[in-house]
Amino acid sequence: MLIAIEGSVGAGKSTVAKGLAACRNSALLLEDFEANPFLRAFYNDPLEHAIETEFAFLLLHFHQLKSQTALASSAEVIADFHLGKDLIYADLNLRDVRAQRLFTQLYELCSERTPEPTLMICLSATTELLVQRIEARERDFELKIDPEYFDAVNAAYEEYFRRFAGRKLRVSMDDWDFVKEPILYKQLNSLIDRELDIK
Repeated sequence: MLIAIEGSVGAGKSTVAKGLAACRNSALLLEDFEANPFLRAFYNDPLEHAIETEFAFLLLHFHQLKSQTALASSAEVIADFHLGKDLIYADLNLRDVRAQRLFTQLYELCSERTPEPTLMICLSATTELLVQRIEARERDFELKIDPEYFDAVNAAYEEYFRRFAGRKLRVSMDDWDFVKEPILYKQLNSLIDRELDIK
């Protein structure tokens, strides 16, 4: 079983995934975003480096998720990403029509070979909170981006959550502060068990 935690950049996906995996005694899969060799170039010039950045992320995510297929069939894996995010960013960043078409074809190929999430946990937050968190963690390449880009990413995620047809659980990160109140992991754990009908 795969539980995927998704949300805009700065929403707290990794923090929630780590805490939830510990609470549920589940395997943990964290996005290896730093393995993308084009990421810093993208943040310096998004239009110039969008193609290599988005295709690289799709293949990195595919490889990570594919490696968990056997484990997810017999145990619970909690990941702080899923392939759906690649469609979101590609839609925002790819301007070339041919690149968009190739990306969609590659996404479909990768999607067929990775486990579908049994449950999607959707972390929602206001753009103001996201920008505060992005500034606080001080990743130099993120600080170069206009906050309007993060607003667009956040809006795209909200639309993705709305349209996602599988089982999903929405968590408002403006109301749930897992860092200040770790006991919230137990509350989230109960909501997950209820959603999955686990007794």
